Amino acid sequence: MPKAVDHQARRRELAEAVWRVISVDGVHRVSVRSVAAESGWSTGSLRHYFPTQDALLVFAMELLADKAKTRIAAIEDTGTRGVLRGIAHALLPAGDEQSIEVEVWLALLARAQVDPGLRRAERDNREALLAALCGLLWRAAAQGELAEDRQPELEAVRLSALIDGLTLACVYSAERITVEAALAVVDRHLDDLLNPASTLPA
Repeated sequence: MPKAVDHQARRRELAEAVWRVISVDGVHRVSVRSVAAESGWSTGSLRHYFPTQDALLVFAMELLADKAKTRIAAIEDTGTRGVLRGIAHALLPAGDEQSIEVEVWLALLARAQVDPGLRRAERDNREALLAALCGLLWRAAAQGELAEDRQPELEAVRLSALIDGLTLACVYSAERITVEAALAVVDRHLDDLLNPASTLPA
């Protein structure tokens, strides 16, 4: 009996080969030929799963987003502060694996300026993050945790922008701004955003 093929696992394998090519040589070096060589697959086999280079890059970006979402979903709900801090930690380049993911994400983000498929994927991921942050902040407001003069929608955008900026700082100014320093900035922001009672550990 023929062995069952896990097509999703094969697609992930190819996306991870894309990440390696980007990490070593840059996004401009990604091609069907270079990814086939990195993965050990033939170009024909690769095209069976991804008929175009654009489709391969979009899937590579979506898989990165899925990995971040999995980390976020695993955060224990110990209260608004803990979850928001956990989200920041899940998105920052904390550790070797996340550092590579962030560097590849930033390379794909630059490419998204001229690639509509990547731009849509990035937009969808950003909207999902904003919706999650907004939901948490509305919950905090209902529970009296959010400072009274704060608007959940606006604060979700502000926190997302803060994490984005700190991520860039950790990548491009790593000798000065560590992940620990970035999280200290997040902590200070959460001190300002949430009422004192909600900052106590659960």
